[in-house]
Amino acid sequence: MSDHHTGSCQCGAITYTLSAAPLWVGHCQCTNCQKFTGTGHATNMVAPKDALTVSGTAQTYSYDADSGNHMTRYFCPTCASPLYGQSSGSDSLVVIRVGSLDNPGAVEPQAVIYTESRCAWDRVDQDLPSFPGMIKR
Repeated sequence: MSDHHTGSCQCGAITYTLSAAPLWVGHCQCTNCQKFTGTGHATNMVAPKDALTVSGTAQTYSYDADSGNHMTRYFCPTCASPLYGQSSGSDSLVVIRVGSLDNPGAVEPQAVIYTESRCAWDRVDQDLPSFPGMIKR
């Protein structure tokens, strides 16, 4: 995977550059990701927070996740495109929404998490390792 990625919201008010390779890329089928995307899963990539440079001002939404961590989601206040998120459990990391990348095909999902919440119609690559919840570190 490349160690340089760029992305933006739909309207272009917020742009970003990631100057490191993602640490992990995968599909999440948790109910929070379903609500935030309006579909069956989100495709996310985890990256070092200090490698992300953002131009523009994002709106935030915060909540407590099933893990007990405090989550903050960042999105464009103009077009509402989801861009990235952060967890109180991993202050040094960000979770970038792969769909916001200028070239989302440049990354490959490695796994599917929270399959216990999967919608029956949401079929992702069956060859990917899958986990009923969060991957244990």
